[in-house]
Amino acid sequence: MSSKLVERRLNDFKRRCGKDGDAALQLAYHAAMPVALNPELLHFLRINFFLDPPEQLPYTVEFEFLSSGLCREIDAELYEIEPEIRSELLQKLMNRTDASQRIRDIATLLWQYVEYHSPWADRVELERAQQLIALNFLDPAKAKQWLDDAEANSSLGRGEREWFVAMRQEIEELPDISTLLAEKQSQQTLPSEKGVDYTRLRDLLAAGKWKEADKETLAVMLKASGREKQRWRWLDIESIENFPCTDLRTIDQLWVKYSNGRFGFSVQKRIWESVAGKPDAWAIEIWGKFGDRVGWRRFGRNFWQDHSDGHLPFSPAGAGWDKDLGERVVRLVLLLRRIQTCKV
Repeated sequence: MSSKLVERRLNDFKRRCGKDGDAALQLAYHAAMPVALNPELLHFLRINFFLDPPEQLPYTVEFEFLSSGLCREIDAELYEIEPEIRSELLQKLMNRTDASQRIRDIATLLWQYVEYHSPWADRVELERAQQLIALNFLDPAKAKQWLDDAEANSSLGRGEREWFVAMRQEIEELPDISTLLAEKQSQQTLPSEKGVDYTRLRDLLAAGKWKEADKETLAVMLKASGREKQRWRWLDIESIENFPCTDLRTIDQLWVKYSNGRFGFSVQKRIWESVAGKPDAWAIEIWGKFGDRVGWRRFGRNFWQDHSDGHLPFSPAGAGWDKDLGERVVRLVLLLRRIQTCKV
């Protein structure tokens, strides 16, 4: 089944559910975890995860799902989601902001449903398949070990061995949950209001490459402020005053974390306050004292470095900006004020 056809099926189901369409799709994402579904399990998924706004769903959505083109009836009250559709639904489940916790919750519900309700007691292979899938989402390594140990049993018949081969293939074709969640967690720990990727900055800081990280800081700040294509590579006053708080926190937290609290905008703010008395106080004399403290001024009052051997990040408030000393002071104070406003 082509990806376009899969998307069309999903959109058709969403339209069928009207105003509940978006939440109904979320229910479909949840229903994709089990190998197969019966109406009772689908009902449990709805009442456990979709009784409260904004994802509140009426019971009628259960019927809409089971009678939709997303799944087919393979036995009396037993339904299977088409493989290509199931794979897409699971991928979309990974995109939830609470994906890690929600996946564990669904897998736990599936395990407990099989364990305590025993709906497939007369279908041992299906029952084991459901539990193995749940275990794979809870602990992939343990699921693989369970398969390895069971297959090593010399008393297995041909049919049982074929089942294990099929289940191993089933698990291998599922989305790599651990990788997807790791990627998502990485993205979540580096949030940006403007879609800026802070991975390279993080990696440079983690490697202790401070000068390169300083240059990357200017680059990502220009991107976050929409000035990366400007001829002059500095932040103007307007971009400082409106710099996205989320991005400012991300940049600062990375510097503070990987420098063990030595570097970062929030650290500079504390140093400025120690010489100025308050964050928005400014004067050339204060700038001089600040420059001495952070190592941006060397060999007397009028010698300011074009690159920093002192406190970092340097570029947004130093060489990357206009050379006029007064302009530097104003822009640094505005940045420190923005730091205070954003509660960095």
